[in-house]
Amino acid sequence: MKTQVLIIDGGFGGVATAQKLHKSGVQTILVDKKDYFEVTYAVLRESTAQGQFKGKSRRYYRDILACQFVQSGVKTLQDNTVLLENDERIEFEQVVIASGSRYPTLPLAKSMDAHSLNDRESELRQHYVQLKDATEILIIGGGVVGVELAGEIAYTFKDKVVTLAHNDKALLYGFSQKAQRKAHQQLEELGVQVKLNSDYQPCTKTLGYQDKGSEDVLKPDMVLCATGTKPNNAFLQENFSHILNYKGLIVVNDRLQVVGQDNFYALGDIADVGEAKLGYLAVEQGKYLAKSIVRKRQGKSVKAYKRHYSPQPAST
Repeated sequence: MKTQVLIIDGGFGGVATAQKLHKSGVQTILVDKKDYFEVTYAVLRESTAQGQFKGKSRRYYRDILACQFVQSGVKTLQDNTVLLENDERIEFEQVVIASGSRYPTLPLAKSMDAHSLNDRESELRQHYVQLKDATEILIIGGGVVGVELAGEIAYTFKDKVVTLAHNDKALLYGFSQKAQRKAHQQLEELGVQVKLNSDYQPCTKTLGYQDKGSEDVLKPDMVLCATGTKPNNAFLQENFSHILNYKGLIVVNDRLQVVGQDNFYALGDIADVGEAKLGYLAVEQGKYLAKSIVRKRQGKSVKAYKRHYSPQPAST
């Protein structure tokens, strides 16, 4: 296959770019190993309130994309071609890398294995059953996901004992002290037991989870670890490891071009853009990037991307 622009993965940034490019008449192919797009920031609420979104938080790519969609992962990327996991090759003039990140410790937030919409729905239903049956729940990690997850569970299941353990002196590292205090207060008002400066690990002696810094032992029947994301960059390791920084993120300039690769672009969680890793910002990056690619193909000048600064760290 051949295309003018190839987009690797269809998260918020990838889909936004694909939609705008197709509307501008640019031949575009989007590849993703999943057959569905997921509104990731709705997942935690959905995991505690089955059926609330009535299927609107996930849609088949075929239903939301007008451009060509190929379901497959990417095996290897080269300067103008990509080898897919299904052994097909795609030649491209420009590529947008939107491969995002994964949550190895919490596949609930971002699935590692569910490549079909039906499998993902089944995965979330199973999680809901486990959550409903649990009486004591330990959540490890007090970042954005851990805080939101604790709040959603405590709000929906008021009869459960919910503990949020965080290995720092305050929740939500990188946010303002006011936001940190507010989050902490709201969780405690919901009945969440917030334990700061703690590091709970499985302990065979006590048959529970013990805090390394104390004798405190918890015996939860469900443990959820929200301890951070990892960039999806495996397909870059063979030929393009040099475009990654020490965090594994792609280094881009102020026009979201990959440094040293004029026909490569990157956005969203995989890219070191310099702003928070949030869905709505990835959409803004995608809109900008599509417009920039069109202008460059027309031989016109391209303005720099205007970053949206926020109290949250840009790269976590």
